Amino acid sequence: MDPLSQIIGLLRPRELSWRMIAVRAPWAIAFPAVEAVVFGQMIEGTCTLVRGETTLTLHPGDFMMMACPPDWVMRSDPQVEPLGLKALFADPAAFQAGDRATPEVRFLAGHFLFAEPNAGHIAGLLSPIVHIRAADVAAQRLGRLLSLLDDEATADRPGRSLALDRLLEVILVEALRHRADQVDGMRPGLLAGLADPRISRALRAIHMQPSCAWSVAQLAREAGMSRAGFAARFAQIIGVSPIGYLTVWRLSIAKAALISGKRPMIEVAEIAGYGSVSAFSAAFSRATGQSPTVYRQMAADWA
Repeated sequence: MDPLSQIIGLLRPRELSWRMIAVRAPWAIAFPAVEAVVFGQMIEGTCTLVRGETTLTLHPGDFMMMACPPDWVMRSDPQVEPLGLKALFADPAAFQAGDRATPEVRFLAGHFLFAEPNAGHIAGLLSPIVHIRAADVAAQRLGRLLSLLDDEATADRPGRSLALDRLLEVILVEALRHRADQVDGMRPGLLAGLADPRISRALRAIHMQPSCAWSVAQLAREAGMSRAGFAARFAQIIGVSPIGYLTVWRLSIAKAALISGKRPMIEVAEIAGYGSVSAFSAAFSRATGQSPTVYRQMAADWA
């Protein structure tokens, strides 16, 4: 299994919510900061998305996604005072009082949440804004998937919950593996590493054998680079050192195993690459501030 698939498997998406919004110019909607992945697709009309210093124009068929964004605004006119999203939901007709001759703007807006403990990984995978333009094949694929989501959510078929979960995972994969049109280029992280032919070989080695006693020199050989050149390039592209990334990935695997509650502690230690429970416990406590036993007990409250 490739690294991206492994990480998405650990993320465990657990909740999906979306809504179709219809407005007429002039309009502006203020979206609050949220600890979730938000997404949207323009159905009809165009608008401007403003997030901090970034301004983005969305056209029909465009898809966008953001992880844990701060406050942001979608608008037709910079002179219009934004209406909060909750206020709009309370009064859906708030932006329908304009000239009926003005074409209606419609877009799908939604978000999904991830279960603990590894939800924080998603922000590191995404660029600040993922923008997939309508002409891109990925946008067409996402449009079909979103249509399936809408159809599945509004029908009462057997296996509905399972189908929705799987569709959500596929949508996430489609958005994550799209790179060409990301705003501000690709930030350091796994996606940037997977896009680099040499660094990706080291990443795949780590993910295929996380319990291996990898050294920087060994990983450099996997990448076909000198030790010094590999260490510098890995840190530049991924954002952490090779051993730092290995440690984070091992602990992510350990967290998932602890949450399952089924493996004895020695097995959790071994799959995380530690030779003893005491060594694993010390490393885990140092990284999380909690012992593996306490973490496992807390995990029962997340299930």
